[in-house]
Amino acid sequence: MIRLTKLALKRPVTIILCLVTIVYFGFQSLMGARMELIPEMELPMLLISTVYAGASPDDVEELITSKQEDAVSTLSGIDTVQSYSMENVSVVMIQYEYGTNMDTAYINLKKAMDGIQSQMPEDAGDPNILEMDINAMPSIMLSVSGNVGTNLYTYVENQIVPELERLSAVGEVSLAGGQQDYVRVELMADKLEQYHLTMNQVAQLVGAADFTVPAGSVDEGDQSLDVSVANDYDSVESLE
Repeated sequence: MIRLTKLALKRPVTIILCLVTIVYFGFQSLMGARMELIPEMELPMLLISTVYAGASPDDVEELITSKQEDAVSTLSGIDTVQSYSMENVSVVMIQYEYGTNMDTAYINLKKAMDGIQSQMPEDAGDPNILEMDINAMPSIMLSVSGNVGTNLYTYVENQIVPELERLSAVGEVSLAGGQQDYVRVELMADKLEQYHLTMNQVAQLVGAADFTVPAGSVDEGDQSLDVSVANDYDSVESLE
């Protein structure tokens, strides 16, 4: 440190030139660096989705998910594995170590799934392997709320979406959430008073008539399938 101080005092011009050179090349590197709002990223993750129609979560876990997890555990380069066994579908998410060749990982995973295909239920669908592409995710997500005097979904679909689609930089606009069609029920105050009902009671009665309840299970061979009974409003007349 002392030698550096002495050198700076003896040769100040040399030190200044060195500093100017460092700043210059640093500035040039900064200006030449590629800048992106959302830089491309490779997310080392694969997802296995398998449909097993009519199966309960327990059956999905036992007959599909657990077997796929066992097959995945034999592969190399895997960081973590998460699985979800739901009614009718199994989802296995595989996080690989960064730097893993995902093309090779996909091929190895496909071979592993093909190797246990004979162990899968005959009426289950083929495993669908998806690569999580973060670059394909939407750049901007908007949430819309407010009182527009009409169905909010219809307003957004007819008024906002077309305006966004006109922008030259927009490749695609997708709409999710809300309800496209609904029935508005207006209650008569005198009838409520006559039958000693409140608005909450009417809402509960309407909701109670639209239901889905389990109705036991049916055994077919070595499989047990859950059965449910549903009743819903398929028209305004049925609601009335």
